[in-house]
Amino acid sequence: MPVTCDLFILHMKSYKLEPFYSGTAINYEENLNYQQLQVVKEGDGPSLVLAGAGSGKTRVLIYRLAYLLQKGVPAQNLLLVTFTNKAAKEMIHRAETLLKSTLKGLWAGTFHHVGNLLLRKESALLGYSANFTIIDKEDSKDLIDDCIEELGYTKQGKLFPKKDIISNIYSISVNSLEEVGDVIMEHYPHTEEYILEIKKVLKKYEEKKKQSNAMDFNDLLKHWLNILETKEICEKYSENFKYILVDEYQDTNRIQFEILKKLASFNKNILVVGDDAQSIYSFRGADINNLLDFPKTFEGAKIYKLEINYRSSPQILSLANNIIKHNINQFPKTLKSVKPEAEKPVSIQTKDVYMQAKFVAQRTLEMVSEGIPLREIAVLFRSHFQALELEIELMKRNIPYCLRGGVRFFEQAHIKDVLSYLKIINNPDDELSFKRAVSLYKGIGRSYAAKIWKISVEERKETGEVLKSLPKRQQAGYREFSSKLLNLKSIDKPQAAIQEILAFYKDYCYLVFDNPDDRILDLEELAKMAADFPTIKRFLVELGSFEEFKGESVLSLEEKKDFLTLSTIHQAKGLEWEGVFIIGFSDYEFPHPKALSSNSALEEERRLFYVATTRAKSYLYITYPQNKYTFKNGLIISRPSMFLTEVPNENYEEMYLEESI
Repeated sequence: MPVTCDLFILHMKSYKLEPFYSGTAINYEENLNYQQLQVVKEGDGPSLVLAGAGSGKTRVLIYRLAYLLQKGVPAQNLLLVTFTNKAAKEMIHRAETLLKSTLKGLWAGTFHHVGNLLLRKESALLGYSANFTIIDKEDSKDLIDDCIEELGYTKQGKLFPKKDIISNIYSISVNSLEEVGDVIMEHYPHTEEYILEIKKVLKKYEEKKKQSNAMDFNDLLKHWLNILETKEICEKYSENFKYILVDEYQDTNRIQFEILKKLASFNKNILVVGDDAQSIYSFRGADINNLLDFPKTFEGAKIYKLEINYRSSPQILSLANNIIKHNINQFPKTLKSVKPEAEKPVSIQTKDVYMQAKFVAQRTLEMVSEGIPLREIAVLFRSHFQALELEIELMKRNIPYCLRGGVRFFEQAHIKDVLSYLKIINNPDDELSFKRAVSLYKGIGRSYAAKIWKISVEERKETGEVLKSLPKRQQAGYREFSSKLLNLKSIDKPQAAIQEILAFYKDYCYLVFDNPDDRILDLEELAKMAADFPTIKRFLVELGSFEEFKGESVLSLEEKKDFLTLSTIHQAKGLEWEGVFIIGFSDYEFPHPKALSSNSALEEERRLFYVATTRAKSYLYITYPQNKYTFKNGLIISRPSMFLTEVPNENYEEMYLEESI
């Protein structure tokens, strides 16, 4: 009887083929500083790498990855987690260039990407088939909308929380591992009366996804953690991942932390890179305690510090170090620059926001004439509304600009909503504005808005006749719209009209937008701007001229491929520019007033200032208007932010502006 091949193999000697990487050996000592080299060569076991701003954390991860592969760790036993798939691809490409070989089999990407790959293999455990569909955020919201409709909540006499808000509630609940009710009470207390209904919507939403063999992005993490609760599955993957590398660890949320804890439970080789001083995303669910408690969570954890900064001048880093030292909950670090001495950061008190805008625009043009490309200059702010006057000034001077992470002030939905009322008052034949305004009301979508326009404006019918032509569900909404529009027609001043609109539009904001407070601040800023105009007509004419400037600026941007960057500080994290302006650095604007009641929130605001300053390479200007008009209190004298008064005077130079007559 012939011997089978399997039996024959049992009696043979084994010989293990190690991965082969061509090319010359990597000179780690030549390419890394002593702090980076220590991490790359000694980062076994639980390791926390505290990577200061501009200290080369990406370089460390790439070289650590290459080092492990050269040591003979198979790619399929490595897990690299990043916060964007683009970052993962860049790291892999750079590692492959170093090794002169492809990294086939490596597990790399965002938490969601890796979760997707893993769940395809284990989908049967969840009652899904391996070809399940992933629905994107917009499809997810539309499915939630279907659930609201099917449960009959759109037929109630008042507005029900919109799909965007319910989607956000669900996302926060999954990522923070908190109950839906608790999330509502903490983040959306204005929807408290709808807690039971929202829970029913989300239950139906879960059922519909399961029936459709579909998952949303939140499910990729939720189901990943669920299957890791099974002992066999947890052992399978925790044994497979011999080494785990995690980027931007300070931005992880609770569910991501629990996933990592389970994956590292067998080999315990988890190296996380992050900076507690740059943890600024708690509003997205990021939990700084994941980083601060790392040594407690992972027994025997080693802590490394990367403090050599390759980005900013010594003067900018001196300011940054003195900013962050006031935080209590942190791992202290002192950034050291390798760059030559440069100018001190400059603090500028301006008379008001208009002078602030003029200074930024003029100094920007001067920097360009000095040889700094426009794309190497950025203006950062705490909240979007702080940039309104600057946007207008840039349009007037035809300085092309790009707003990161958002749309220009006058292109935002809530601004266009409020302006639509003013446009109708000024021009009753404005069809687009009429349809936009009326469709904001209960039961009136775009199709009914068109019908109402046809009857009331084109056929010149009175309100009573229009109401008769509408189904009962739409009548209440149109009656409310007509009443408010009639009231607005008696108001001449644009500021008073916007204040009147805001009085009822606030409730709409809270039920429709996931950041209502920020949008209300924008509208208050719009009302402040309108105070300078005697009539609604004059105000709208001025806004129309901004549109012309905007068109020229956009054309210029496309032609030159060069533009000034405007960004919230949150959107600017991870980026850098030669020159940076931080505007609106006034008390009660920065830190955000809500942060004053909580030490943890205040420390995050201070970290936000630290992040802003460390975006600058050579030039840093911090401006604060002295006179400020507020929606609630009128004109007030404003002081510089408390954060500026915390740092020594020698860290910055003060500048006073003079206005030429």
